[in-house]
Amino acid sequence: MKKSGIAHPFFEFMGSLGDWMILNVLFVLTSLPVLTIGASLTSFYKVALRRIRNESRYAAREYMQSFREEFKESTKLWMVFLCTGSVLLFDVLYSKNLPNAVNVLIGCLAALWCFAFAYAFPLQARFQNSIKNTLANALLLSFRHLPATVVMVVLNSVPAVCVALGAFAVMAAMPIFCIIGFALIVWVNSLFLTVIFEKL
Repeated sequence: MKKSGIAHPFFEFMGSLGDWMILNVLFVLTSLPVLTIGASLTSFYKVALRRIRNESRYAAREYMQSFREEFKESTKLWMVFLCTGSVLLFDVLYSKNLPNAVNVLIGCLAALWCFAFAYAFPLQARFQNSIKNTLANALLLSFRHLPATVVMVVLNSVPAVCVALGAFAVMAAMPIFCIIGFALIVWVNSLFLTVIFEKL
């Protein structure tokens, strides 16, 4: 009986870990075309939030179903972030010769972008709303729950930091992110988001 009591939590943990790894691999594969990253993020968060609430049973099936259902709206949302993010990245890379006031403005806009990004796709996964309202709510929640927002932004920035550090960091981090890295980020973020969304 004792062995049974010990084995059950162990196998339950391993099964849950396996589901998160499957979700991570699905996220990586469905994000490869780049234009599909929005749908991938929404699907990942939809399943992750359900798992935190113990409402998910078939992770892979739920992910693919959500990917199909959310593809159109999530892609539109992703296009907003992709276009604005590309402009901000260009400004950051070539801002050395700009006045300090302009650099401060670019920094503030980049921070707002990161804040909105942390909430937009989880909101898309959890609630039905227009893109305009989703973005407005994302910014509102980001400032209302600033400590959690800072943690999520830092976690979301880890892949970008690895890329910025160069080829060695990318090669070292790639196996981790291909197997479980993105899932760890989404899992921790979802712990914060579940508490935040329950108050809405």
